[in-house]
Amino acid sequence: MSESPDQFSMNPEQIAMMQSQQNSNPLHKFMRQPSIYVKLPSNGNFYPRNTLEMPINGEVAILPMSTRDEIGVNTPDALLNGQAVVDMIHSCVPSIKNAWCVPAIDLDTLFIAIRIASYGEKMEYTSTCPECNNSDNYEIDLKQFLDMPVDISGFEAPFMYKNMQIFMKPADFETVNMQNQEQFEQQRLIVVINDSELDNEEKQRRFTQIFRKMTEYTVKNVSGSISHIITPEGETVTDPNFIAEFVSNSERALFDGVRKHLEKVVAGIPEKKVNTKCDSCSHEYTTPFTFDQSNFFAYAS
Repeated sequence: MSESPDQFSMNPEQIAMMQSQQNSNPLHKFMRQPSIYVKLPSNGNFYPRNTLEMPINGEVAILPMSTRDEIGVNTPDALLNGQAVVDMIHSCVPSIKNAWCVPAIDLDTLFIAIRIASYGEKMEYTSTCPECNNSDNYEIDLKQFLDMPVDISGFEAPFMYKNMQIFMKPADFETVNMQNQEQFEQQRLIVVINDSELDNEEKQRRFTQIFRKMTEYTVKNVSGSISHIITPEGETVTDPNFIAEFVSNSERALFDGVRKHLEKVVAGIPEKKVNTKCDSCSHEYTTPFTFDQSNFFAYAS
């Protein structure tokens, strides 16, 4: 990660736009400029055509959030449907042309980089000591997560099923966001049904509908995680409709194969952990570092 922005990492269109703005607006030099540059864990792979303009040096420029971005990511409805995150990425990472297509393996890096560019490398977090149950606030250096190596070779190697080569791909942000919304909605419906005055038979009928829909989501997620399939005859199948039909009519062994293969892939993506020393009893422990977008981008004074 380099810290000094320069025009050599920009494409001709970006340079021309920047020069045009400089000539037309005397306030341009006071506007947002790239604060840091980062390498994407995906190395630019898995992006559909025309959704990413990768600079020659392989590092994308990160701009601080604008006032509009901050308002968006702190608006619950816009955050829930994913549009605020998409708008923020488009605003802060000009190289990405369609943020809905960003592979999930790149999301954490982009979020951390945008947070650093906007508020600096330090972030406060709250942790409870497992030894004495003391809850306190601590500070973490987010830059350490940008330097963590990520192994994506698992996506390059296929797993075999009935002499077919099945290649996987990471879910994109649109899929992740849709999964989160669907999970939220199903959990909400379960609570509503449990708290309703419906008789047991009607509750069971509605629960059956929910579970059937959840099964459909599972099948959809499995087929969506397959990039392409090479048949024993050497034919390459990429049509998502063909793949979805194949998954829907396959044996359980396919699901097990996909699950086990994805477990191996995920093993190459290191878990983000925070080393903490309790201020009360001095006990040292580690806790997973998870992103809560509702407060991760909230301004820390």
